[in-house]
Amino acid sequence: MYEDDPQDTVFDVLGDAVFGDHPLGRPIIGRAPVIRDTPVADIAAFHARRYVPASVVVAAAGSVDHDQVVALAERTLAGLRAGARGPVPDAAPARPGARVRFQAKDTEQVHVCLGATGLSRHDDRRHALRVLDAIFGGLSSSRLFQSVREERGLAYAVYSFAGQFTDSGQIGLYVGTRPDKIAEAMDVVRAELDRLREQPATEEELGRARENVKARVVLALESSAARMNRLGGATLYDLPLLDTDAVMARIDAVTLDDLRELVDELWAPERLSAAGIGPSQEAFCEAVAPVCPAAEPVAA
Repeated sequence: MYEDDPQDTVFDVLGDAVFGDHPLGRPIIGRAPVIRDTPVADIAAFHARRYVPASVVVAAAGSVDHDQVVALAERTLAGLRAGARGPVPDAAPARPGARVRFQAKDTEQVHVCLGATGLSRHDDRRHALRVLDAIFGGLSSSRLFQSVREERGLAYAVYSFAGQFTDSGQIGLYVGTRPDKIAEAMDVVRAELDRLREQPATEEELGRARENVKARVVLALESSAARMNRLGGATLYDLPLLDTDAVMARIDAVTLDDLRELVDELWAPERLSAAGIGPSQEAFCEAVAPVCPAAEPVAA
């Protein structure tokens, strides 16, 4: 079912293009042959190696009593196997270089992703990256959304995104457009990328983006589930648990120079990989070639 949804699957294609043979380039859900052929003993060994108390993080938020949560966790985990978490094999380094990946599929739209490696979740510049993403394509008022969708009607879904991992990250953008409009859509995307490199933001754009990001942080705190995930994620990934005032201060501290440095580092043309799903590989490769001039074309 997942593979029949190209609007989601294209992000796996992008992961392969950006990270190559590194495990981050693999689809989280797995591949059907691997899932079908994995022996039960291997699954049991994986479970025994990783599902141990030393690996567990317990997080709670809302109308709870701390001591009661601790007591409940101790009772629950006491029945599990003791011992330290088993070693996780080191992953091979990602292959350097930009790549193009494409999957031929008879679809009404061509689904396109452009991207590159980004920042890790430990990088203090992640707050500036969030502001930059809001300006470039993360909001309905963003440059990419306005140029591609509102002004020209070339796509219904168009946005940029950024994600952080333990020692790496990913930046990218997505566009879903008609096959006969892909060249025009990529021309607009290239123009917006050039504009981003020339002027990442005006003072007005920076101010609006900072306020928007801060508002989303505050709104997220209204959800107990979001607070729980924030606490658990910070503990699991060994991140500093910043209070709201500290987060606001870091967002307010983002400058135009910070954005310019991020654009120069992350959105340089020679770094960009491309991924696509649609009916014509030739049309896709021709459309993305000017945007990703250094990408090595390889069919998925």
